[in-house]
Amino acid sequence: MEDKYIMKELKFSLYAIKKNIQNSAELRTSFLMNVVGMAINNISFIILWGFFVKSVGIIGGWTVADIVGLQGFVALCFGIVFSAGDGIRRLADYAASGSFDRFMLSPKNLLVRIATASFGTSALGDMVFGIVCLVIYASLLHASILQILLMVLLVFIAVVVFFSAAVVIYSTTFYFTDASGTVGGFFELFLSPALFHGGAFQGVMRFIFTFLVPSLLIGTLPVEIVRDLSFKKLLMVSVLAIIWFLLSIKLFYRAVRKYESTNFMTFGN
Repeated sequence: MEDKYIMKELKFSLYAIKKNIQNSAELRTSFLMNVVGMAINNISFIILWGFFVKSVGIIGGWTVADIVGLQGFVALCFGIVFSAGDGIRRLADYAASGSFDRFMLSPKNLLVRIATASFGTSALGDMVFGIVCLVIYASLLHASILQILLMVLLVFIAVVVFFSAAVVIYSTTFYFTDASGTVGGFFELFLSPALFHGGAFQGVMRFIFTFLVPSLLIGTLPVEIVRDLSFKKLLMVSVLAIIWFLLSIKLFYRAVRKYESTNFMTFGN
């Protein structure tokens, strides 16, 4: 019975994502400009850190190729989560406007319904950019079949961590009166370290951004696992991904209990 429920929710998720893509693609010029614009914007990060490595030299064994891989993992995670599940980012707006009520009344899984309520067109640019970066990284690394398979597996693991972190962060919406700015700050605290040069995090800072704030789990550690074929780190990242996923589900539904309807009569997004 539980398996049928899971499959039903999965089918609904795929259907909602498909319809969101179709709706976004109706305005083709705007759609393509959003995708291309975001991809071009992301190139600046590689240029910035490329010059940094050239000027300062290799830190912690990290080369320009590793920076490309880092940007690839983070951009792909961002693109996947905030294209198909852009509704998570809009949680503060839903709660403030009162449109969260319609999700509460839906017979579908609440978290799935919210996540798939919106599609982030520009995030597709991050996906394209991320895929290109990972292909380039594999080429620069002269990756073996095992390393390529690890990259695919680590993309899945990193996406789970990114989604879980996003759910935890945006669930804090229900604890603040005006949550938009606050949750935005929390998200930047999570994302910014993920985009930094991986060799810069050592000692206490590495511990904090691995176990307390999972920033390094979506980029830095995946790069190191692929580069060094570190199965010990792979096991650690996998376990932490499961823990964060289960924790995010629990914290989300606990936070929802704090929600109080604003009584606005609205059925829009």
